[in-house]
Amino acid sequence: MEDFSVLYSYFEKIGKRKLNDADKTEIASVFRREQFKKKERIFSADDENTRHYYIEKGLLRMYIIDQSGKEFNVLFAKERQWLGDLATPAPTAYFLDAVEKTTVFSIDEDGFRLIIEKYMDLGAHIRRSYIFLQKRFVAILSKTAEENYEELLKNDPDLVQRLPQYHISSYLGVTPVFLSKIIAKKARKRD
Repeated sequence: MEDFSVLYSYFEKIGKRKLNDADKTEIASVFRREQFKKKERIFSADDENTRHYYIEKGLLRMYIIDQSGKEFNVLFAKERQWLGDLATPAPTAYFLDAVEKTTVFSIDEDGFRLIIEKYMDLGAHIRRSYIFLQKRFVAILSKTAEENYEELLKNDPDLVQRLPQYHISSYLGVTPVFLSKIIAKKARKRD
């Protein structure tokens, strides 16, 4: 029997109530627990992505590849966060990879709609994810790379420790060399 205790705890936390056996059975019937190896591709641009992912353990990255072949990291998601293409089930414009060995609970669009209807607080929780994404795009367009790096350090310091610098630079929209200069400048300020 699959261990869904992390997922049950999540629903109890957002719903502010204890789940009964019927709730647990329903949740277990629409989610599946999956594991991805480090660097494993979960979906690619133009795939008909049909799942949403709640991360139990690990780290995922969503990114695009431009016409010249350059990757741009859009989002990272770690433990207790959701990630997927919000346009599901349409063909996706994104790539989704596991940065680390990752365990997720995935749900298809039909199950997702069922759960959202029953657990209204989940919709509010996911809405906060939309707000984060909108703020991220505004920050990329309106702040300097240094300001965005400072914000990343402040809001998600463990993410900075878990990611290689080339992923961080792509996330900030700068080259790895420029990110190194930002880090060196920050180190000089501390000295």
